[in-house]
Amino acid sequence: MPRLAIILPCLLVSAVASAQESHPAMDARGYLTLDGADTLGHEELSFGLGSLDWGHGVPGEDDLVSATLVGALGLHVLGIPLELGASLPISIASGVTDAQGLGDAGFHLKVHVAQLGHIGFGVIGSVYVPTSSSPMLGYSGTTPELRGVIDANVGRWRFAVNGGVRHGTLAMDATASTQFPAGVAGAFAIVPQKLEVVGEVFADDAQTHQLQALGGLKVYLAKNSYLSLGAGRGLAEDASANGTPDFRALISIVFEPKPAPQTSAIIPDGPEEPIRAEVVKQDEPPPPPEIDNSPIVPDNTPGCTHSNPQDDTDCPDRAAVVVGKTDIVILKSIDFEFDKAIIQTKSYPILDAVALALRDNPDIELVEVRGHTDERGDDAYNLDLSDRRAAAVVTYLVGKGVDANRLTSTGYGETMPLDPAHNEAAWAKNRRVQFQIRKRNGELM
Repeated sequence: MPRLAIILPCLLVSAVASAQESHPAMDARGYLTLDGADTLGHEELSFGLGSLDWGHGVPGEDDLVSATLVGALGLHVLGIPLELGASLPISIASGVTDAQGLGDAGFHLKVHVAQLGHIGFGVIGSVYVPTSSSPMLGYSGTTPELRGVIDANVGRWRFAVNGGVRHGTLAMDATASTQFPAGVAGAFAIVPQKLEVVGEVFADDAQTHQLQALGGLKVYLAKNSYLSLGAGRGLAEDASANGTPDFRALISIVFEPKPAPQTSAIIPDGPEEPIRAEVVKQDEPPPPPEIDNSPIVPDNTPGCTHSNPQDDTDCPDRAAVVVGKTDIVILKSIDFEFDKAIIQTKSYPILDAVALALRDNPDIELVEVRGHTDERGDDAYNLDLSDRRAAAVVTYLVGKGVDANRLTSTGYGETMPLDPAHNEAAWAKNRRVQFQIRKRNGELM
């Protein structure tokens, strides 16, 4: 991987601004200081100013200003999504003892452990090395930290919980301590993929209840590159007496350019389609899905004997649909016109069979039609395309007589791959439509 020889020296990622302050999030999947469970894509790079952080009324100082350079590199090793990071804070403290210079450099490994529906699980292992130029700005020895991350994405909302343990010796007084950093975060997309409002409540050490609250905005400048603005304070009547700043403000600007193969062209849905290197305008309304409104022909009527496949091309393909407890499994793919939310006519029989399955199982009260794409192409465009395709399937089924109240649709883009590999076979698996049963016999699934 010759590209890695160029990228790796660029890594300066996400460390603590001081021994008493939280580090910025490792990448755009995070919030302000807390992290998300997902990792960067394979060989995807993140770098920039993780935070320019000002704390007023910090214990022992009047003011503490820290600039933390951040960066990260995503790698998929043996199918496991990983993210490598390192960091370097530069701090200026004024107060009882003035100090300025480097803080402790940190090196990080994030692993996306699992994804169960909307919920993701991750682990972040960190090591901080004593590079601080002043005892006020770091630890006296190597300091390990381990954190667990759980996050969830529901519509425009996303949430995360971080919690872990860190052990180190403060350089300023040679005090060894074990700390338990923890926090919760939430974000709401005011404009999806463009603007989020973010809030956090966290403690650098949950044992001492030194809670801080931060709120702010996250502006996505291009793809995942972002600008963050935040402010907050310690959650106590006299915050500084409780070990937290009276007031805190931060600004971040981080760049996440994606690798050229993912941005230079729009990749077709199948190997037979040519690659089109053109820009798609996302603000154009999607074309209406083409629907065959002809009635469904039951399997037991003349003309649908299945004895001659050439005569039965318009008949429901019931053999390709299996109704399970929590989902309706289709054994054939639902195909669309290239780069469109128009269902190909060859997929009508499988959708007709889904409609028949819903008719034959009135106990199924709500089904979520899920649209998925592969990883190639722009994230925001893939999300929009998958959403429009899922909606097209719902429209088709409603046109076949399925009650619209029994159907809902959601696009997940490239966020839930079945196969994490980066080849045509994996991409073919990941481009799919699924039917998840959400309510049955009055019970939510």
